[in-house]
Amino acid sequence: MNKSEQINELAGALAKAQGEIKGAIKDTTNPYYGRKYADLGSVWDACREPLSKNGLAIVQTPGVNPTGQVTVETMLMHSSGQWVSG
Repeated sequence: MNKSEQINELAGALAKAQGEIKGAIKDTTNPYYGRKYADLGSVWDACREPLSKNGLAIVQTPGVNPTGQVTVETMLMHSSGQWVSG
């Protein structure tokens, strides 16, 4: 994990957002198992407003590691400029 020098404001905002996030709606059916699940769109719909309201944004960037494997880095950023990534 990488992070900005300070993350106190980010941590406070994330705690508030997590308190506001409701469960994602399970509105997609797995054809193999016949069970309903929350797809990525539903999960994002559940998180978008609480994250934005608290000054939080998520960015994912693709990359390639030294062995040639494709990677994705996820960064959680706060409007203060503080961030964590991994």
